[in-house]
Amino acid sequence: MPASPSSALDLSALPAPDTLAAQDFEAILGDAIADLQARWPQLDTPVDSDPAVKMLQVVAWRELLTRHAIDDAARSTMLAYARGGNLDQIGALLGVSRRMLSAATPTEPAVMESDDELRARIQLAPEALPHAGVTGGFSLARALAIAPTLKDVAAINRDGGRVDIILLGRDGDGDVPAATVADVAAAFAEDDAVQLTDIVSVRGASIVPYDADIRLTIARGPDPALVKHEAERAVRAYALRRHAIGRIVYAQQLAAVASVGGVEHASCTLADIAPGDAGAASLRSLTITVDGA
Repeated sequence: MPASPSSALDLSALPAPDTLAAQDFEAILGDAIADLQARWPQLDTPVDSDPAVKMLQVVAWRELLTRHAIDDAARSTMLAYARGGNLDQIGALLGVSRRMLSAATPTEPAVMESDDELRARIQLAPEALPHAGVTGGFSLARALAIAPTLKDVAAINRDGGRVDIILLGRDGDGDVPAATVADVAAAFAEDDAVQLTDIVSVRGASIVPYDADIRLTIARGPDPALVKHEAERAVRAYALRRHAIGRIVYAQQLAAVASVGGVEHASCTLADIAPGDAGAASLRSLTITVDGA
């Protein structure tokens, strides 16, 4: 049975937090006018041209901006919404820091781990604490500490106490060099890595390349070249998200994401790509054909 590092809660599916009351300008202005009328009964029929109302409009707008700022500050303390330095601070509570993917050069700045990748590791950090057995979060944390060039790690529990640690690289199709596999295997051979009864093996994911051929029908008006460019960008983004261990690439979804503005119909002849629990699907080539309606 696979223990995937993606088994944690989907933070994007959580409802938005109720940090403040409804942020509506007209409601704030109405409350301000009612408050002023209670204090100054002579203001019985306020109109927009009244200087007092103009002042209250300014106050209401500034209050709305303040509420937005407070709301943003509150959300920045939550794992699902924090970004940049705020996310780094949340990670520090669990001993998780942002990884450097490539060092700075005289001409280029250092390439650091993205917010989404750091957020996923923070969410799984509790699984890397002292535990019994190898979990997805534990394997991810330990493997990435050894090899920051890895994109995904999965722990698959087999019968008889066997555990397969599957690695997927960040570059190219995800193939992992033998040296990286050896380094991670050595890390899992240490006494504190697994239970004595576990038999751990480490290997790279089986890469399943696929070629996508998508045909678009567009209405008259939109520039076909622009539509094709946007569709290709959307498809490649979806393929990149699905480039992970055990994730299926759905042909129907490829056509759906290619249905950008101006597209009336999109079709994909490719069958679903199911790489298996130890494999990863990698987009090898993409062909998009645009037809007029």
